[in-house]
Amino acid sequence: MRIWTIAAAALLVPGLASAQGERSSWFGLNWSLASPTANSKEFTSDFSLRGIGLEWRQLRGRSSYGLSLGWNATNEETLQTSSLPQVDLTGFQFRYINAYSILLAGHTYLGTPGKARPFLGIKAGTYYINRRVDVGLWTATDNSWHFGVAPELGFTVPLRQSYGSEAFYTAVRYNYALAAGSTPYQSWFAIDIGIATRR
Repeated sequence: MRIWTIAAAALLVPGLASAQGERSSWFGLNWSLASPTANSKEFTSDFSLRGIGLEWRQLRGRSSYGLSLGWNATNEETLQTSSLPQVDLTGFQFRYINAYSILLAGHTYLGTPGKARPFLGIKAGTYYINRRVDVGLWTATDNSWHFGVAPELGFTVPLRQSYGSEAFYTAVRYNYALAAGSTPYQSWFAIDIGIATRR
């Protein structure tokens, strides 16, 4: 975890310590697509178009800090045996993962203000993950809270030239939620496509 702490500090400190640079708030709404990996992919392997996110960022100079709220859902239909904490299930299965995130965020921005700009970010916080299997009349679920991190890379493009302007943005993020209790770690890539307004 030391590497994630150092990365977060490298992104956050310049924005907090800078004595110059205009301050403004950035509010974003995005559509979030998800592709599960590792343990999550073993449970639900399908690419998902179901997800949404909200973001607030306090900008200062070339850096920002803020808060990110998100939801991603994946599902799969399969015929096999699954082992969950309560029971082993065999049959035609409908499997679901719903992942909700509450993350603190730090970003640094490259390029020239007012132009298309790439950005690098790191998010860290808590994930609430619900996994469910439906087989016939039977349902097995497990719900767990996880600590996790989410590095991301993206870019933003202003839609008009003014201080209180709107912008298109997109980002690719790797979500990694640490193991919690009997639930193994969960991970997935997310692609965010959104609109932001800056005030």
